[in-house]
Amino acid sequence: MLRTTDNFFDDAKLPHLATATDPIKMAARFADKFQPLLVERNWQVENCAIERIQYRRGRRCRLLYRINLRDHRGQKIDQWFYGKLLRHGQAQRQYEEALNAGNLQNGVWLPVRLWPDLEMVVWTFPNDPDMPGLIKAANPDFVRAQINAQRAALGLPENFQCVEASCERVKYMPGKRCVLRYAAQLAARSGESRMFSFYSKTYCDGMSRFHYQILQQVYARLGNAIDIPRPLLHVDEANTLWQASWEGRPLINMLDQADWEELFPRLAQSAASFHQSRCEGLPPVDVIERAFNSAQEDAQMLGWLLPQYHSRFGAVLTKLAAAKEILAEQQVPNVPTHGAIRVEQFVARERDLALVDFDAAALGDPLYDVAEFLTSLQYLEFTAGFSRQRLAQAAALFKTSYAQQAPWKLSPPRVAFYAVSALLSKMHDTMKNLDAKAMQQFDEIWKILDGWIDGMME
Repeated sequence: MLRTTDNFFDDAKLPHLATATDPIKMAARFADKFQPLLVERNWQVENCAIERIQYRRGRRCRLLYRINLRDHRGQKIDQWFYGKLLRHGQAQRQYEEALNAGNLQNGVWLPVRLWPDLEMVVWTFPNDPDMPGLIKAANPDFVRAQINAQRAALGLPENFQCVEASCERVKYMPGKRCVLRYAAQLAARSGESRMFSFYSKTYCDGMSRFHYQILQQVYARLGNAIDIPRPLLHVDEANTLWQASWEGRPLINMLDQADWEELFPRLAQSAASFHQSRCEGLPPVDVIERAFNSAQEDAQMLGWLLPQYHSRFGAVLTKLAAAKEILAEQQVPNVPTHGAIRVEQFVARERDLALVDFDAAALGDPLYDVAEFLTSLQYLEFTAGFSRQRLAQAAALFKTSYAQQAPWKLSPPRVAFYAVSALLSKMHDTMKNLDAKAMQQFDEIWKILDGWIDGMME
């Protein structure tokens, strides 16, 4: 069994990794470092949650901290902080670059700090050196101005003005992407008022307009096949897209209460309907080649991170390469694919379902989506604690229903090929995110991976 403490928290080039990834120690540190402000505001640090870790062994570790505070009246306040743990000598340079960037947002909290004893730079949300547009995207005044300037594009009545906007943090991957939810209060001269809510997604690169255009294509062409929140607007200067609110809850948070006998056939029907729709505007992708290249990168990195498994990952790649040669000769469907379809990408409201996050949408082999869904379902055993038997039953329901709905065959070797690639990606994510719960179950994950490898040879 993999012992996480022996393999990861003892990183010679990041000697403070164990402290930075300990929420109790970091809660005490935030309380100590922020003491003057906390005393001034009469706040107390209740706890520190580490919501995201992105770790590159021997190089750096990005961490998203959510600090929960309580004021003297008992009201709760929370704030995100993005910490970047660096190798010796790099934190000071990173800190100086951040100060010289000139695009920091000052407020109650300092925008950026240097903690030299941890060799860490800490940014206060929404400051992010790789996402300068996030400052505008999270600014209620900027959002209010955009709404008033774009009422027609947003489908809002001309006689209404946005008088107030608030922003709620939903999902943040430091240095990569951030999802926010807005609530805008609209008012007319007559005194009538209404609320308008929507979501935004801000990116770290210049691809936000591309993603917005893909989302427009998907919504226009595939919206009849599956419920998709409507794309509203692209905000160039914030590198952000806006999307209509679809009120519901993440399906992953409702699985315990759901009727799986009814739910998983419906999810399969949604996927099959999506795959059988037409959307010529999506970019074509050689999914077999993409899956193999991804598996190669992940396996090589895993072999370096886990030297005790190095030869085993090499053997996996050899079998993948052999399977790829066989599969490359086969004719595969070229249809709309989601690219990351799994339970986590569905939102539910009673019996209604909506699918989100189309950043990887393309024209390709639909069995890639099927494999991604099945492996993500299996991985819930290690991340969410569901029983393997129950998840296997859910997978069987999904496969049976999908096979009944789709006109193409569910080729076991092709599904298995994609599943091996998907599982390697999930294993790599587990290591990157220092997911101790899943890391300690790698021996069991290997058993599932071996099952898919055997399936490639059928």
